[in-house]
Amino acid sequence: MTITQIMIFVRVAETLNFTQTAHELHMTQPAVSHAIASIENELDVQLLLRDRKKGVLLTDIGHKVLLQFRMMLQSMEKVQQQVAAEKGLDVGTITIGAFPSASAYFLPPIIHHIRQHYPNLVFDLHEGSTNEVKEWVHTREIEAGIILLPDPQVDVIPLCQDDMVILLPDGHPLQSHNKIAIRDLNQQDMIFCKGGHEVAIMEGFEREQSQLQAQFITHNISTLVSMVRQGLGMGIVSSLALSTFPHDLTVKETSPLITRQIGIAVPSLHNASLAVQLFVRTVQELFTDSKQ
Repeated sequence: MTITQIMIFVRVAETLNFTQTAHELHMTQPAVSHAIASIENELDVQLLLRDRKKGVLLTDIGHKVLLQFRMMLQSMEKVQQQVAAEKGLDVGTITIGAFPSASAYFLPPIIHHIRQHYPNLVFDLHEGSTNEVKEWVHTREIEAGIILLPDPQVDVIPLCQDDMVILLPDGHPLQSHNKIAIRDLNQQDMIFCKGGHEVAIMEGFEREQSQLQAQFITHNISTLVSMVRQGLGMGIVSSLALSTFPHDLTVKETSPLITRQIGIAVPSLHNASLAVQLFVRTVQELFTDSKQ
């Protein structure tokens, strides 16, 4: 089998769509089908199932082969980067994933810094939930991901501590407090945003024996801010996520603090490509918490 055939299989496995893969790779659909058939014939095993109702599905062995093929393609990318570095060229592609608030906060300055020194590097960005990003790292769909720690299955580089804060509507009685005790929030109408906040918030309330009354659960910061502004409840959100959205509402720390740990995850630091190593070094240079 060829590297091109392996690339085709990986893309079909990710899209689960022969037509879409053919369009993305500027190929005909018969050519894509032929590449898959060639791999299956050579391995003498069925990797993909074609179901009229469910569409294209990976077999159990197909999932295992996909992981190995991704590792092979990443190894080839690593070789190409090393050869380019030997020639004095800075080329390559790095595939990065992050959950939305981390993507907005961390990636722009990191990418800007790298592109100033290595303008030929290409960034392939994936954005998803915190659990999706972890899964993408585990399955090597991405080479590096910004995730919530801990994760014992991969190599991690601690990045920062992200504290939860309380967002208050105008005129709220708790505005005079320097900090807001979690116990004072017992059964109060709260608004929080999905996206990695949930576990840390619920555990923080449980430790203080306070009942979290989630009046509303949103999916983006702008909605949460608007609902708090309308007096529908107090918002509880991570300071990192809130920093990416301008607002004029009162923000208070909690007592005790509710925190979550954020870090960079890679399948293997030892085997990481030059581009991934550069990405990690840049993170450590730009964000001081990672040096501690």
